[in-house]
Amino acid sequence: MERTVIPSGKALGAEIFGVDLSAPLSDGDTKFIKDAWGEHLVLLFREQDLAPENLLALVSALGGVQETGSRKNFEAAGHKAGSARVSAVSGVSYISNLDEDGKPFLMKKHSSGSQELFWHSDNSYVEVPPSGSFLHSLQVPVDGGGDTSFVNQYLAYETLPEATKKRIAGLHIKHDNSKNTSGGERPTVSQPQGREDVNGPVHPIVRIHPETNKKALYLGRRYKWPSSFVVELGDDESEELLNELWAHATQDSLKWTHSWKPQEGLLWDNRCTMHHRSQADPTQARVLQRALVKGAPVIAA
Repeated sequence: MERTVIPSGKALGAEIFGVDLSAPLSDGDTKFIKDAWGEHLVLLFREQDLAPENLLALVSALGGVQETGSRKNFEAAGHKAGSARVSAVSGVSYISNLDEDGKPFLMKKHSSGSQELFWHSDNSYVEVPPSGSFLHSLQVPVDGGGDTSFVNQYLAYETLPEATKKRIAGLHIKHDNSKNTSGGERPTVSQPQGREDVNGPVHPIVRIHPETNKKALYLGRRYKWPSSFVVELGDDESEELLNELWAHATQDSLKWTHSWKPQEGLLWDNRCTMHHRSQADPTQARVLQRALVKGAPVIAA
């Protein structure tokens, strides 16, 4: 089949045809994927029967493999490679609602399970976040739920009022590493009681994409105070600004949503998108495998 790109018709997203990710990628395949990814930000690959090694081959071709921050936390909490929480293959992680006995659940203290996930950019809580993510579905609820939505953060920045663009120029957000994307506590990590307790990097609110040179909002993820604050502002002013930016960045006009089937893959750019997961049915299995594309230091606008 000829390689083809079919845009979603939304603010981002496109479906890819004619590329088998289970086979070795040719130079032509890699260039085709990179070009489509740069233009559409999120790519959908259907009917892909993939082993962990196939995920690693793809992200390697796109820039290299980056370990996930959550894997280190689970290993520190005593979860061994090959367990329900930690993949046997380094560089590949599980997104799963199965417990240690293989049964689906809603949520546990250190795991999101079937819970809704907040809008976020993957691993923004590390100093050098991954440039991209590839997520591949193994099992998904037959009755739906667990949909993944994306928002275009190039457009989020471009459509801000000029006064807001000037206001946020040179400002930074502290990114808390103590919670997962459903707000649950990470294992072995202390919870902050004030600003001075928040562990995690400081990233610019507006970043430059290193390949397109375009500006994008970079909000990461949002928790209640004292997490996720604007470094240069007091608490009240920080909360007011973040409320405004998050409402703007996640509006429907910037969004595209994917409803999963088994053996599908999504590739997205963490430098210019955010994503969100709807709650899945906690009585049905949802298991996906993920690999991250190696990132580079964030470039401030």
